[in-house]
Amino acid sequence: GSTQESLERMGQEAGVKAKVANEAYKRLLQQTNSMRRDFYDVQLPKILASVMGLIEEVDQFLKFSLGKYAYTYESAILADAITLKPMDGAGLPGMVEMIGEIDSKADLDAYLMATAKHGGRINRASIPYKEYEMSTIARLYASPKRIFGVPLDAQLERDQQQVPLIIVKCADAVEAFGLQNEGIYRQSGQSSQVNKLRNEFDLDAEVVDLQVNSYISDINNVTGVLKMYLRELPGGLIPVAQHGVMLSYFPVEDLEPGVAASADAAATMHHYDRDQDLGLAQKISGMANAIRSMPPPNRNTLAYLLAHLDKVQAFQEFNMMNSENLSIVFGPTILPAGNNPANAAVDIRRSAKVVRFILDNRRAIFDAI
Repeated sequence: GSTQESLERMGQEAGVKAKVANEAYKRLLQQTNSMRRDFYDVQLPKILASVMGLIEEVDQFLKFSLGKYAYTYESAILADAITLKPMDGAGLPGMVEMIGEIDSKADLDAYLMATAKHGGRINRASIPYKEYEMSTIARLYASPKRIFGVPLDAQLERDQQQVPLIIVKCADAVEAFGLQNEGIYRQSGQSSQVNKLRNEFDLDAEVVDLQVNSYISDINNVTGVLKMYLRELPGGLIPVAQHGVMLSYFPVEDLEPGVAASADAAATMHHYDRDQDLGLAQKISGMANAIRSMPPPNRNTLAYLLAHLDKVQAFQEFNMMNSENLSIVFGPTILPAGNNPANAAVDIRRSAKVVRFILDNRRAIFDAI
């Protein structure tokens, strides 16, 4: 819907901005390298020559001033002459000798040598161009791997998966943290959190981690995004080609509540009102044939989902979600109603009947496939 179009537009804008920024970076890098070459090859030698000239001028003036001062001081204060010019044999240099030994060039060379030794050489080479690398989140927004509203076979072929990762991850989270939650799958999550989770799955389902506390703190958000995914799956999880066959086993006139199976018979099969006219074995065979004729992506995903729901109903003592309650939730989701609004209510009841029958007889049906 609008959210998907908004994400696509954001992705396109991000791509354009990244390209413009990359070209601007290359242009500025070229200007920077040109300025560096000019500084090292032209400006720096001029600066160093100016500094050397200034040092030599200061040095000559300093030597002249100090020599003049030494001569005046030696002449004026004869008593302190030993300070300026020690007597022969003293073995100590006088001030005159010390001033005469000043060599600013040698001192500068020594300083530069010491600095170069400890500071290392300056790299004057041009800065090489390096293509900008986008962060992981930027790549996701630029090239999202959408799954909501995408045909099942297309997304599984793209992702090289047998079953959509969103179903696998949501089922794992429910089985780890939600099997004993009362009303699991019947309760709704927070709309804002479900949409947030939907957007994360729609960027890249592989990087979504449902084991963190922010998700498992309310497992209904996880079940909510799973139901949303199945509702938005184009054509439904059970393809239209199999709708008629499956619904034919539960005609409109046969929508009276079925006879509930006893607990000790659950391990074998469940019976419904008026099944006698067709026979339970024939109905199981017909459902198996219909599921067998589905495309492999739909068949594999349906088998995985039903195996998960079978685990959920195994904890019905705690979660109050038996096959009937689960079929009411998932019937219209995986077997959508037809296009005629007048028959919508009847189609929903028939869809629930189909899903309940398949769930109650899952092993027998899939063993026959």
